[in-house]
Amino acid sequence: MSPISGHHRKRDDVHPLEGAFGSFARVAVLAIAAYFAYDIRLFAVREYGRIIHEFDPWFNFRATQYLADNGWKKFSTWFDYMSWYPLGRPVGTTIYPGMQVTAVSIYNTLKALGSNYAMSLNDVCVFFPAWFGAVATMLVAFLTAECSGSANSAVIAALVMSVVPAHTMRSVAGGYDNESLAVTAMCLTFFVWCRSLRNERSWWIGSLAGLAYVYMVAAWGGYTFVLNMVGLHAATLVLLGQYSTSLHRAYSLFWIIGTLGAIQFPVVGLAPVKSLEQLGPAFVFLGMQVLAFGERLVKSRGAGGAEAWRIRVNVYAGAAVAACVAIAALAPTGYFGPLSVRVKGLFKMHTRTGNPLVDSVAEHQPGTPDAYWRYLHYSYYVAPLGFVVSSAHYVKTRDASALFLPLYAVTAYYFANRMVRLIIFLGPIASSLTGVGAGYLLDDLIDNARWAQRYLVVRDGAEGSDDSEDDSNDAKAAATNGKEKPAPFSPNLAKKAGKKAAKSKSGSQGSVADDFKAKMIEPLVKTYNSKNGRATRSLVCVVLLLWGCSHARPFWDYSHMMARGMSQPSVMFKGTLQDGRTVMVKDYVEAYHWLRDNTPEDSRVMAWWDYGYQIAGMANRTSIADGNTWNHEHIANLARALTAPEEKAHRVIRHLADYVLVWAGGGADDLAKSPHLFRIGKSIGHDTGTVDMYEIQSKFGVDQYGRPTPMMANSLLYKLVSFQGKVSEERFREVYTSKFRKVRIYEVVNVSQKSRQWLADPENRMCDAPGSWYCPGQYPPALAKFTGIIKPAYRMPAFAKQQIEERARREAEKKEAAAQKAAEKKAAEELRKATDGQAAHEDL
Repeated sequence: MSPISGHHRKRDDVHPLEGAFGSFARVAVLAIAAYFAYDIRLFAVREYGRIIHEFDPWFNFRATQYLADNGWKKFSTWFDYMSWYPLGRPVGTTIYPGMQVTAVSIYNTLKALGSNYAMSLNDVCVFFPAWFGAVATMLVAFLTAECSGSANSAVIAALVMSVVPAHTMRSVAGGYDNESLAVTAMCLTFFVWCRSLRNERSWWIGSLAGLAYVYMVAAWGGYTFVLNMVGLHAATLVLLGQYSTSLHRAYSLFWIIGTLGAIQFPVVGLAPVKSLEQLGPAFVFLGMQVLAFGERLVKSRGAGGAEAWRIRVNVYAGAAVAACVAIAALAPTGYFGPLSVRVKGLFKMHTRTGNPLVDSVAEHQPGTPDAYWRYLHYSYYVAPLGFVVSSAHYVKTRDASALFLPLYAVTAYYFANRMVRLIIFLGPIASSLTGVGAGYLLDDLIDNARWAQRYLVVRDGAEGSDDSEDDSNDAKAAATNGKEKPAPFSPNLAKKAGKKAAKSKSGSQGSVADDFKAKMIEPLVKTYNSKNGRATRSLVCVVLLLWGCSHARPFWDYSHMMARGMSQPSVMFKGTLQDGRTVMVKDYVEAYHWLRDNTPEDSRVMAWWDYGYQIAGMANRTSIADGNTWNHEHIANLARALTAPEEKAHRVIRHLADYVLVWAGGGADDLAKSPHLFRIGKSIGHDTGTVDMYEIQSKFGVDQYGRPTPMMANSLLYKLVSFQGKVSEERFREVYTSKFRKVRIYEVVNVSQKSRQWLADPENRMCDAPGSWYCPGQYPPALAKFTGIIKPAYRMPAFAKQQIEERARREAEKKEAAAQKAAEKKAAEELRKATDGQAAHEDL
């Protein structure tokens, strides 16, 4: 039975809403939810047109264009020299290509269907997040149905997921970013994994969960959360005594297929079996094999009781000793990779990560109650009810998938509390738990209404007989041996379990737990199912559902308001002039187009790393750094160059760039970011260390009246950005100022052509092997004397160093041979002249 069509348990007295009409209604509401999810993400398209937003999406689009134009082979070995100049970036080994491959596949499919369906690649990338936002909404419904057993909960979860800001924040049309696909891939992986645990015969679906996880790996670096979430779920089931052959097989298939697929991506490599943040699931896999071996050994020997446990303990102890020996042998070799800086920040105070580049990003700040309210709104308060219901559902049913939602909620909340960007993980689970909470109220109300109909109309009393019938139905469900899921939230399951326990204990002394159950639990269950209990429950359900309905419209309006606000692209926005007129401010787009149309194609543009993707994507010009932030040292060099005094800065910049672009005009301009630039610049070099922000602002900042400190006033950055400052035209000449003065572009005067030519020579790149495509550039030799600003940013491979030394030796030998040849030629010429002179003298 479909998880959406109704409960997994069949009843003889099916309510009309659970019949064919009910199934059709649910499917219709799901379709409406998918439409809502698509429609709410189109604000940007309606107001600004089909344009890529923000910063990272421009790199993603540029990479997608490269893949569409050149194919996978060239894409996988693409070393981009238009970014991170002069080092370059090996895109083929640093990108998660799932989104690019998916977008190009959609583009080619639409093109193959004919001109009526064909779309430009730009349009495919613009609508991509909205499409997959709708798909993620459907998958959340399936996940909720699978884990809760309630079709009504699934439908409500889909309606919440379709508009909740925690999801739309990364999936508005034009926001062509990895998360727009990753959330969909994550929900798919979670759903298929839970589906593989439905019964003893569904373990093979674990292989599909592994494939879904591979797709997640291809989509986003947050795949580690998905891997650890599945591993945590499997490990918790084992610890709670729910190990089974089907669980072992499902998880083994998931981990083996998922790991084999993940290591195929160069950006991942062997991290799944070496990185500390991914070894937990690997140990769960190994532990599963040990458990399976122990059980197989016990079964083969026909052991039982104490003998069986002796065999198990020996197996477990032997495995533990072997694991300790392996770890002790591998650890000194450096086999286990360290935790990344961002991951470390999830387990200690954020301000102590030690990396100011990470600290400078607003999304890396800790989550706050205000952030939860902003991105979850009313679901932030309803989800706890769903958490309690889901936990109770697991306790009552012991259904493996029922445990997943509570675990997911606790884990996602912890990480979102450490880094506000990870609130994106809370979107699906908050929607699911909201659906579970509201669905429980609706299901219970319908169940009580059905009971009242039987009790008042059909049987005219006989409450006890109703309970017996419910018990009979529950017994039928249990008799299926796990082939069908039990009905959600059924209190009669606990009642039945208590009766069975009492029967098994008849004639013997019961345990304390049995006494507690008989004296406390069963009377509560009986009261819960009594006429008065049902009436009270119905009243509470009606009140809470009315409260929810009264807040549905405010939640809807708030979500649309947030979606409209999050749909504003960073490259353009609407502003209000002093005369009250509303205008479209396109300064950033126009500035990048000016670069594209008015500068040579090989121009190099220096700007803070935020704008690197847009410079390469919109202006099609070489940038110094961008949002990939793979090289801290290089960004620190850029920061020092911009914050240095004008004269010193020009001595360095003339060797690296032809133009300098800055954001001005207030707001989030470069002056507002200047303390972070100064802090990042100070973090590398002889004075390494994280500088306190208050100390920075006292030295490099502006006071409350807007007056700069002496160091700030003397810096190149202040003179380029502020209209109160001015640079010397002998060093920097302003060539463009945007209409609303949001962007200023300067041409670098007296650019070093010697350094430019040296950097353009492929012989000066440092390949990691002969004939390799992986050939990073290096700083020109002229920068070696500016040690106060430029620090080493790339460790030269041993092969490259040897190659350069060999080249230098050959050049020296060539020069020496040329000098010797010139000396010999000169000597021969002198001898010839002397011989000719002597011959002339003899002739005379």
